[in-house]
Amino acid sequence: LLDIEADDLGVCGSLIWERREASDQVEDIIRIDDCPSPKAVTIEVGGGGDTGTEEVIRGLHDALRATSLAISGGELLPGAGSIHARMAHAVRRASEAEPGRARLAMDAYARALETIPATLVENSGGDVLDRILELRAAARDNDGFVGITPDGEVGMSEGVWHPRPVIEEGLESATETAMSMLRIDQVISARGD
Repeated sequence: LLDIEADDLGVCGSLIWERREASDQVEDIIRIDDCPSPKAVTIEVGGGGDTGTEEVIRGLHDALRATSLAISGGELLPGAGSIHARMAHAVRRASEAEPGRARLAMDAYARALETIPATLVENSGGDVLDRILELRAAARDNDGFVGITPDGEVGMSEGVWHPRPVIEEGLESATETAMSMLRIDQVISARGD
């Protein structure tokens, strides 16, 4: 501590000290703002209760992680369910060349990919079946990235992006889980249980 110099501490633009008095406690808050090149930052999160606060922290963590991946990975994919709709269309198109049960499995995989846009439609209060059928037609007929808009309609997915590693990891995990479940089902079927 005796060897610390001003250069070791860095520089800040402003230092604000606040004292907040509540009915049951006194809270001192020190804000250091306008730092020219911060290497670490703190985000203060508060909420009405522990569960609400934890949910805010979880959402904030997800947002920061996605932003970090987007900046470090450099490759973004269109969101709003559009990339999932395009992949589902590609799998369906490839399934047409497959005979027998492989085609059924590929069609089921394509339907599973459509879970993301279907959930977006459901969360926005739209009619899931109508929007998914409309999205399938749009993915087939459109070169752009068509997804689900915030009001639950099918439209261009503008301003919604996902880091490529997030999409890839989600697909890999879901596919591996499905394959494991199929293997377990085959073992149980072979035993005759």
